Amino acid sequence: MKNSSEADILAVVESAKRAASNLMRTGRVWEYSLLSRIMKSPDPIGRMIEELQSRGNAVVGIPTKDPAPAVPAKTHWSLPVHLRRSCMRTSSEADILAVVESAKRAVSNLMRTGRVWEYSLLSRIMQSPDTIGRMIEELESRGNAVVGIPTEAPTAAVPAVPDVPVEAPAESSSESSGELYQCPDTTKQGTSLRERMASLGYYKKHSLDHDLLVSFAKFLQFDMSNENFKQEVENVARFLYFMDPQQASLLFVRQHEKSREYFLKLSEAGLSKQTVQNYIKSVKRFLKFHTGSTDLCFTDRVLHEDCKNYISFLDNIQMATSKQVSKETTRKRFDTFQEGVLSSTQVTAVLAAAKKDFLAVIGKLHAGECSPGHQLTLTELQLVLYYLEAIVILEHAQWPGVVEHMTVTEWISRRRDDTRPGFVVVAVKEHKTAATFVLTQEQEMWFDLYFSEVRPVMLGKKRKRVEDDDETDERFFISSTDKAIYNASNDLERLHKKYQVPKVTSQMARRAYETATKELSDVQKTKVAGYLTHSTATAEKHYRMKERGSAVDAFLRNLRGDSE
Repeated sequence: MKNSSEADILAVVESAKRAASNLMRTGRVWEYSLLSRIMKSPDPIGRMIEELQSRGNAVVGIPTKDPAPAVPAKTHWSLPVHLRRSCMRTSSEADILAVVESAKRAVSNLMRTGRVWEYSLLSRIMQSPDTIGRMIEELESRGNAVVGIPTEAPTAAVPAVPDVPVEAPAESSSESSGELYQCPDTTKQGTSLRERMASLGYYKKHSLDHDLLVSFAKFLQFDMSNENFKQEVENVARFLYFMDPQQASLLFVRQHEKSREYFLKLSEAGLSKQTVQNYIKSVKRFLKFHTGSTDLCFTDRVLHEDCKNYISFLDNIQMATSKQVSKETTRKRFDTFQEGVLSSTQVTAVLAAAKKDFLAVIGKLHAGECSPGHQLTLTELQLVLYYLEAIVILEHAQWPGVVEHMTVTEWISRRRDDTRPGFVVVAVKEHKTAATFVLTQEQEMWFDLYFSEVRPVMLGKKRKRVEDDDETDERFFISSTDKAIYNASNDLERLHKKYQVPKVTSQMARRAYETATKELSDVQKTKVAGYLTHSTATAEKHYRMKERGSAVDAFLRNLRGDSE
């Protein structure tokens, strides 16, 4: 408006002020019930766009041409007057003015970052496992407030699956593997902890699309080959939000006391000392990336030095809390000792409880009633997936990482035991230690039916022969939305809940397995140690030498009770 008169410019400024005032009054507060109705509507993206535009926001990147939104022009009350008459009537004028200035900055930030929505972002939110939860996170990260959230938030709108319990996403997981019931591992900490963390605002975070976080995520994913990098990035995003809700930046390195307060508040909220340590490690790695892998040392030497000093500050915090972590670990071991060791029947109780339903689904596949797997319900597809995961973790006492990292190539390369042709040995290399486990002939048939009939449906494509599959390094276990399994322990827990069987973890199963070896000879114990991959050296030797007989012996002696 450089050619416009001063009066015209002032008129536009006044109009913008009224629009900003109205946005702060009507555009920032969202009713949970409204979000729920939007997400359950036939066209959630279109409905969300309408609601955003009606509140004075702009949605960009929409594929079709939509008319520009009309900005409401209602007048908001005067904040200084309101504060003097109500909220801060006993406060000093200086305090009131400070609040007004803070509100002005909030309005400016909201107008700058909170009003423009990328269509692609809305699309990703609507396709996430928990659309409402993901939308709430995004709204809150932009300075909005969502009210009316129920204590037990209803789960995401999904296809009807009456048999399988749907669990709300936990701390990290708006973006997990995409599995309908997949969510990050914080479910094990209980709903009360999640509610407490949410009520305290510790789940609020800056957008993961911020440049600082995007570059860090790429570093973790591609340079560090960290498959679960999103969890670490979200930890940092939450920390940055606590340090400065308005803008994500590296300036938090100059706020040591507030940083210490954050980690203390996480402990007070109920997070374990080890989890708090993980948050510290994430922030530390974030800073090491920006000090060592970016141009920060050239663009801002002072800030670069402050970042290095802050890393030393984090080292001191870690040293101070390491003893607490050790004590926490000792308490857990004592609790484990008090619980006692489960019998093999107790360990595999969920397999016995679910076997009838599982075999009914396998019967459909084996009889060729499905083509291929397309007539199975989502409940049935996931039952097959969860049951096979449980076989590996509970019956074969393998770590969840074996399930998460097993590849198609490793399944195709399974070897049959020379002396006992009724057994096959599967070797999984990409794990903390290379692992091997043994399948009976019946179990091999189940796994093969999953691979040929169920997995293609999970991938969303028609069945094709093994020799036609070019992606030979794909993960063997795939979720229903074409993603690798994010956390096998969560799947195992859901299977226990579905069949109302006491929860058994991989550690409990392995402990029961180890206890069963006490009466064995040293040679037999060595075979079992190799089967459980207790040491990298032992595991790699078994993987390289393909000692199928040793693995089968260990499997028979400890899970079947057979003897030579």
